[in-house]
Amino acid sequence: MKHNKANNFIDKTVNIIEILICIIVILGVCSGIPKLIHYILEIMRVENLQNSYMLMNEFLKHALLLIVGIELIAMIITRSHESILTLILFVIARKMLVYSQGLTDILIGTVSVAIIFAVMKFILSDKKLIAKLDNTFDASVSINKLNKEYNLNLPTMTHTLAGLIYELAEKENIKDIHENTTIVYGQYVFRVLSIDNDIITRVRIEDN
Repeated sequence: MKHNKANNFIDKTVNIIEILICIIVILGVCSGIPKLIHYILEIMRVENLQNSYMLMNEFLKHALLLIVGIELIAMIITRSHESILTLILFVIARKMLVYSQGLTDILIGTVSVAIIFAVMKFILSDKKLIAKLDNTFDASVSINKLNKEYNLNLPTMTHTLAGLIYELAEKENIKDIHENTTIVYGQYVFRVLSIDNDIITRVRIEDN
């Protein structure tokens, strides 16, 4: 019980810090939007081609930086594999468009983007493979299936993983279930990774 209370306190503290960081990043992104408008006006005014190219380069650099900030917020909030890969994708795109200095940089960036798209298409769509890679599971999957296919020994007091989390939370007197809620029960540690419309959608299961 004390272990769960300590974990919940740490999780809530981390969530508060993350929310504060998100707010700060949002303010930074919003404050950077007028700069984009300024670049556009300058590009329209300038007549020299070289100066126009330099301004456009600065415009793209600034715009992609703001996009990276937005994707960072999405990653912190959702903690999904897709948001992490999307953030990496935009970071690579910014590097390629703004800082590439030769064919080697462009080639490396292109290969990196291709790898990310391949991961998003072939790996993230395979729930069984994702479960084996990082021990995260769809909360709607049945307990019997988890025990059979992943060699787990979960209690069969409920039909689905989500139901088990709610049941364990009630046993541990945890009334507020949110993302990052951690429950230690028996030989396993259950961590809620995502919630959609107050319904648990994904859970990580690790050995205690």
